[in-house]
Amino acid sequence: MLGVAAKEIGVMEDPLGSNSGPRVNQYLESVGDKAGLPWCAAFVYWCFQQAASAVQLPNPAIRTGGAVDLWDQAGARGIRRVATAEAAARPILVQPGMVFVMATGGGHGHVGLVEKVQGVVLTTIEGNTNNGGSREGIGVFRRTTRRMGQINRGFVEYA
Repeated sequence: MLGVAAKEIGVMEDPLGSNSGPRVNQYLESVGDKAGLPWCAAFVYWCFQQAASAVQLPNPAIRTGGAVDLWDQAGARGIRRVATAEAAARPILVQPGMVFVMATGGGHGHVGLVEKVQGVVLTTIEGNTNNGGSREGIGVFRRTTRRMGQINRGFVEYA
């Protein structure tokens, strides 16, 4: 799945700032959302879907376009979650392939994929972001400056 995500780095919205574009619309369609909606969670789902399809396994990811909804549904379904406080106390619990979840207020949030963990510093692959880490960005980026403490909900691990 991380290999799928890495190949998407550089995909950009068209036009920039529109939450739309040929590939972005594919991400959104994978969760049943329409062009123009935020797409970070759709990107995560699409990456898992592509990887699962390639190895002919069911997609373990929750089919949603909502970051906070992803966190809530994971809890309701008994999918392993590592809360922020737990991750801060034991950073070893956060592993590549996990999905980070941040709430930003008003029911909004941001998610992305953990690619690498070095202590409390994360390398992530994120859709609908930018180099500054916005939740309303312009493309798929690899970010190397996120810290576990910034992830205010936690991490979801799909088996």
